[in-house]
Amino acid sequence: MQNPSSFASPTKTADLRDELSRQYRILMKEAPVRLVTTTLAYGLTLIFLPGWLVLSCYCINLGGEIMSARALSNLDPAAEPARYRACLIWVFILEMAFSIIPATMWHIDGPYMKAFSVGLAVTSIMHVSTVRAIHLPMGLAGFAAIGTAAIATNALLWINKGDLAGLAFTTVCAIAGLGYSLGAIISNNRLHQETAWGRTEAQAANVAKGAFLAQMSHELRTPLNAILGLGHAELRRTEDPISLERLSVLISSAEGLSTILDDILDMSSIQGGHLPIRNAPLNLRAEISATTALFAPQIEQAGLTFSQDLAEDLPDWAAMDAQRLRQCLSNLLSNAVKNTATGGITLRAVRGLDSGLRPQLQIDVSDTGPGIAEDKAEAIFEPFVRGPGASLGTGLGLSITRALARQMGGDLYLQLPGPGDPKGAHFVLTLAMPPAANPNPKSPTSAETPLDLAGRKVLVVDDIASNRLVAAAYLRYFGAAPVEADSGAAALRSLAQGGIDLVLLDMNMPEMDGLQTFAAIRALPDGAAHVPVIAMTANALNDHRQFYMNAGLDGYLAKPVTPASAADEIRRVLKINPVDAPSDSPETGK
Repeated sequence: MQNPSSFASPTKTADLRDELSRQYRILMKEAPVRLVTTTLAYGLTLIFLPGWLVLSCYCINLGGEIMSARALSNLDPAAEPARYRACLIWVFILEMAFSIIPATMWHIDGPYMKAFSVGLAVTSIMHVSTVRAIHLPMGLAGFAAIGTAAIATNALLWINKGDLAGLAFTTVCAIAGLGYSLGAIISNNRLHQETAWGRTEAQAANVAKGAFLAQMSHELRTPLNAILGLGHAELRRTEDPISLERLSVLISSAEGLSTILDDILDMSSIQGGHLPIRNAPLNLRAEISATTALFAPQIEQAGLTFSQDLAEDLPDWAAMDAQRLRQCLSNLLSNAVKNTATGGITLRAVRGLDSGLRPQLQIDVSDTGPGIAEDKAEAIFEPFVRGPGASLGTGLGLSITRALARQMGGDLYLQLPGPGDPKGAHFVLTLAMPPAANPNPKSPTSAETPLDLAGRKVLVVDDIASNRLVAAAYLRYFGAAPVEADSGAAALRSLAQGGIDLVLLDMNMPEMDGLQTFAAIRALPDGAAHVPVIAMTANALNDHRQFYMNAGLDGYLAKPVTPASAADEIRRVLKINPVDAPSDSPETGK
């Protein structure tokens, strides 16, 4: 029996607790079947053995099951060695109680006795070598009970007969059989350990992957924020056509890098089951039209035609995740543009019903490209698999879109062309479409009215100068007066002087990080403690927003920050009604 005092290493102790926990879960999962079959076995033996013996063994076996399970539940052998030993003793007792029955039947002469006895004994050995072999000492305790009963009763039988040769022969056979069973117990235990180790290594690798992605996301988003931010700022200031063209290419390329980064992070979140879907009322027609309008320049530049058909019975409003709908449409349209050299692209949105007769949105996106072979119809939805002839992209768009569609109550599939159908790819996107009402029928959307922060002073806190420069450029563009601070301590000094209406706070700063700075802000005297604070951070994984909002921050901006994302979040946090903004806001000019 394993000595609990040997559990000295914290790692080994944790591994042993996990092993005992797995042993307990499997025993509990198998308990109903084990109870029924054990009761049936004892019931059949009443035909051949005295009732008092069968009932006594049955009660001891059942009591041993209960007591061993209680001892095993949440067992820490290092902290409770006596309880650990009691658990193993109870296993020995319950297996001994069961083994006495076939051992006793072995002594009875009859046409079926020996076969019945061997069958019960083999069943007991199989149970010990499989179900109870997860924790080796437990398997060995059960094996010791079976072996003791088998060797002792066999010896008693042949000694009573006075046949020492028979005793020797049958004992050797029994030991050989028990030896094989012992090997099976040890082998199954090693198999369970290797499986557990493999799962632990996979979980550790997944954690390491998540940490790597989070770090890379932060490192890449910081320079992207500067490129996109300064690009947007200069684009609105310059009137030189050549500079406008070059800046547009620069911004487009940076946005492409940002999209690739988002795709990789989204795929990681989808695989981990952490990508949230947030349904809210959205203007369905406006959302689809706005998304397709973004691709109009690309489609025109590629020399392609574009046709959009929104069915008349399509509702204006539905409860859906606007961001994920745009992401799905963008991926499909981007895929169509990349794989179509001549001809055009068609998008058609219709209202349908799913298998449960619930409202469903169906969007068909087809192109006149080379199409996709039938044997590749499913492979293209695998991560990092690109369609034939595709020269751009990561091969994640279709995989992410299908995963998002399934999370949104629908699916994405490739509709293969029939005889006589034109060549090209035809993707069908379906999404659940619960009805919703216009949440604000009298007010235009924030995109229709620019943001005006004239007369407001905004504090930008970031240890990286380029990030402060970008945020300050946006704020001046909105009409605000930016104040910069390169650390949490500097931010507190600026707030102490008063007059700050809003704080844009980086979360990853040396010495005093964003959360520490935020806590210090909320501890300031007077009105400075109540100034709205927006997290402006390169921590852009899906759970980061919820984390910072739960920490008490008023808003969240993921880098790279764009003028649109900054305007939307500032408007929301400051509760600026778009209808109150003047039409000649600074955002209307360059």
